[in-house]
Amino acid sequence: MGTDLDQFDPELIDGVRVLWISEGKTARDETAFRHALKVAHRLRTAGERMTDAAIIDAYEHAYKTAHRVGADGRVDEMPPMRDRQTMARRVRGYVTQAKTDAYGCSALGHATSSERKALSTMGRRGGQQAAKRWETDPNGDYAQTERKKLEQASKKRSRAAKGARLTIAGWFIQAESETGEWPTIQSGMNEFGVSRQTVNRALKAADVSLPRGRKRQLK
Repeated sequence: MGTDLDQFDPELIDGVRVLWISEGKTARDETAFRHALKVAHRLRTAGERMTDAAIIDAYEHAYKTAHRVGADGRVDEMPPMRDRQTMARRVRGYVTQAKTDAYGCSALGHATSSERKALSTMGRRGGQQAAKRWETDPNGDYAQTERKKLEQASKKRSRAAKGARLTIAGWFIQAESETGEWPTIQSGMNEFGVSRQTVNRALKAADVSLPRGRKRQLK
């Protein structure tokens, strides 16, 4: 069911909920780790095996997605395979012991000490290798190609986000033109399966101000 719902979530990028450190800069390791946890939970729920290969594939896909849309000038720092295999074993342990929920987050919405340690180790080792490569050839073909790809990905993501906001705002405008009344924020949340913040951002971007003092619609 989780996979089916993903297609209606405009905040996902290629099926991955990307976490951001700051505007234009993604938390690649944490994004990948949490996505691997989510996939492992889904495998377990479906009664399928949580193999190293499946968990590592999920991690790699999420890492590459986060790097593509928010590298912010950083080179690819994918952890070595040995660390990814260790990560897969840890993820399987977390899921088996139910230390995280089905979306790959700890019970209280924060990483546990074990998760933070795993993320720190993987990020540090990957960073050391990438830093060495950057020092030896900072202006090489690889670096220049990656910068160009980042610029293109950033523009593509910006267009996609703008399109999603316009779709939500357009729905409100069309509803008002057809019925003479503005839908509530809650109605928009239900219609698109998004958060209140996402609806508010879409309306603000389209310069749409909803009237105040209306009765809340039932969900």
